[in-house]
Amino acid sequence: MLGTGFICPDNIASWLSPIVVVPKKNGQLRICVDYGKLNAQTVDDPFSLPFLDSFLDMLAGYELYNFLDGFSGYNQVRLAPEDHDKIAFFMDLGVYIAVVIVFGVKMAPTTIQRAIVEFFEEFIPRFMQVFLDDFVIVSSTNRYYECLHQCLQCYHDTNFKLNPAKCSFAVSAAICSDIS
Repeated sequence: MLGTGFICPDNIASWLSPIVVVPKKNGQLRICVDYGKLNAQTVDDPFSLPFLDSFLDMLAGYELYNFLDGFSGYNQVRLAPEDHDKIAFFMDLGVYIAVVIVFGVKMAPTTIQRAIVEFFEEFIPRFMQVFLDDFVIVSSTNRYYECLHQCLQCYHDTNFKLNPAKCSFAVSAAICSDIS
């Protein structure tokens, strides 16, 4: 995280939270920070996440689907500089602050959803739906390349990165109905 610029050393943070290292299913390690005390003091954000049923209903009836996943989606949205010191954590090596949104902070899901909706607002709900860092681009066969190109150009323009291992392109409606 230090090497990617997601965190940086700090000595004057106003909030300090402890970390826990947890193994992921793929064998890599995930750093989890216990933001319980910060979250208890955080005011709720009225911006809501879409209900999954509504999200799925909006996707029905198209011929082709593209399923895209943001690469470390939370870490692609920068925190406001005045909030850096609130997202501080400590470990044996010192105190660090996050400069990007991190998992575990109460406001992370709504902040991510709001940012992503703003990035792609010209496509939602015409041919794109978004749930946090998961994206679905829908289209008819004759508009497939046009819709996909517009969305990928927006990804490029916003410098948002995708996780190719978790993306699927040109999935037919028949395959989607077999899954459900």
